[in-house]
Amino acid sequence: MQNFIFLKGFFLSLSLIMAIGAQNAFVLRQGIAKNNVFYVCLVCFLCDFVLILAGIFGVGEVIAKNVIVNVLITALGILFVSYYAITALISAFSTKNSVIFEIEHSKFSIKKTIILTLCITLLNPHVYLDTVFVVGASALTFDMKEKIFFALGSLSASFIWFFSLGFGAKKFSHFLSKPIISKIIDIFIAIIMFFVVLTLIKFLLKILEI
Repeated sequence: MQNFIFLKGFFLSLSLIMAIGAQNAFVLRQGIAKNNVFYVCLVCFLCDFVLILAGIFGVGEVIAKNVIVNVLITALGILFVSYYAITALISAFSTKNSVIFEIEHSKFSIKKTIILTLCITLLNPHVYLDTVFVVGASALTFDMKEKIFFALGSLSASFIWFFSLGFGAKKFSHFLSKPIISKIIDIFIAIIMFFVVLTLIKFLLKILEI
């Protein structure tokens, strides 16, 4: 039973984290740029650590019952993700080099890297919607021991995903930084983000019962 709850937390969290386009796009780009990849991945994981635990052990239940908060977070998430989707699409079809390809302009100090990672993570309403609301609401029926295993599963997924994405991009940066490949990545990112936007709109309509 405990293994099942661990795996439930793992796969639920993994499916949600993989869909957070703006954050993953940032991790991917920093990996390709070989720019303080460890700190980028670590900050993303630590943010998830705090938000997931907050969702599972209390805050998630409060948010789940507050329609106004749900509507606000979802609406902001739609705007935030839409902005990044459009930005990625413009970058992909621009006559200039892709944002990803312009690696020489992506080198930041460790301090600036950490600040940017915090901003791209914590200013993204979609992150709160998934980590706090969805993950938290999924653990409402669990007792304390079950919540611990669910949390461990969720956090394991977050750790594995971010470090695999960041260091995987760094490992294959020579290939991924080619202009044509970087434009394809931008298009892929845009498609994923537009899909996320549609999902959020559907969720918002469900909340409003339209």
